[in-house]
Amino acid sequence: RGLWNNSAKDVKLKMNNTTILKIKFVKLEMVEERLICLSQNIYPAPEVTWATDPPTDTRSLQNFTRKTSDSKGLFTIESSISVIGNISDHTYFCSVVSADEMQVWTASLHHQGNYLLTGSGLLVPCMVTQPCHNFTLTWTFIRTTESIVIFTYDSRTRRTANLWESKAELDIDQAHLGNGSLHLLNPDSLGHSGAYICTFYGFQMRHQVQTHVNITVRQFPFSFYFIIITFLNILYILIAVYITYYSNTLFIIIYYTINIFTQYICSIYHIIIYKIL
Repeated sequence: RGLWNNSAKDVKLKMNNTTILKIKFVKLEMVEERLICLSQNIYPAPEVTWATDPPTDTRSLQNFTRKTSDSKGLFTIESSISVIGNISDHTYFCSVVSADEMQVWTASLHHQGNYLLTGSGLLVPCMVTQPCHNFTLTWTFIRTTESIVIFTYDSRTRRTANLWESKAELDIDQAHLGNGSLHLLNPDSLGHSGAYICTFYGFQMRHQVQTHVNITVRQFPFSFYFIIITFLNILYILIAVYITYYSNTLFIIIYYTINIFTQYICSIYHIIIYKIL
């Protein structure tokens, strides 16, 4: 068909039955109740396949695929399927296969259910079933419209960038085994509630896990202990006043008993508050 110029790499390719313009990326995202898989600037037109984990009948996915070409003859392929039941029930896999079947690029997406945290720490899970030898791992935090990359790791250089160094940590050895879970340290409701996106990038592979985290501050158990301590202190003062005017052995014993019991309750109260804080 002649010579075609790909401006992205500034190379000319002869479009015939044997020349292939390689797949460069596959993007998978969810829009409303559908998953959309996209790849661009490919020649000849590739094919798309879908799969889920746990497996489902592919006929139930309601696959709709559209292939279009630009003025240079390069193809864009866009395929979409409907979400099956609850979005968190399955991991979705979209594979773009080149015409000669020499390239298979796969993107996967898993939406996890909402995490409600009331404790002092949280592990946001991110797992891949088949870990890559060379990969890049990123964690992105989204709150309202603000998006920020909080953690990155490159297995080839072993370099790590942790923007939340005092707030989050990740086990690098586990990441090489396919476990990129992020441990949030003492998160607070205002600064850490939002969407967490974990992405593994490898050779012809992109795996993404999205998790929504809602953090609530645990209520301090002030009321019960505060009422008891207040009551004992009032009783303690009244007995002290009585003993001042009327010397009575029984009241002196009660006085010291209440004093010891009050100190014991106060100790328990402070231990509980210390553990929560």
